[in-house]
Amino acid sequence: MPSEPVLRAVEPTSPHGIYLYLPERGGWVRVSRRDLEGDGVYAVYFSNSGCGACRLFDSIWYPSVEKLAARASARFVVVLCEYFAGRCESEEASGMFRELGVKVSPTIVVLKRSNAKVVKLLKYEGFASSLAFVVAYASALGVTTG
Repeated sequence: MPSEPVLRAVEPTSPHGIYLYLPERGGWVRVSRRDLEGDGVYAVYFSNSGCGACRLFDSIWYPSVEKLAARASARFVVVLCEYFAGRCESEEASGMFRELGVKVSPTIVVLKRSNAKVVKLLKYEGFASSLAFVVAYASALGVTTG
């Protein structure tokens, strides 16, 4: 993994890009799209820096990831742009918005990769849907999010 600085949370003022939660480092590290090509399950939160619903969702997402990461088999990712793929200083982040058809924020995309291909994809669009994903996932792992 890169020697990028570790962030406690990806803030609206953070550089646009792709961030991976590394529990062993205690936070979020900016990574390349290539770092998400391995087999496994990824829970990807698409956030826009000017999105009020995203800021509200942040207050649930980041503490939940800290609690879930130790028990989860998924890797947690944040993709941050200013306004979807249209206004983004990171071509890789913008490309992920386009590739996965994200047009609502916040959105959580859960994807499973196997043999270098996406074999399953679930999309949770909007605040209520994204929140439902976090609560259901935490409940399945027996972790309280409150």
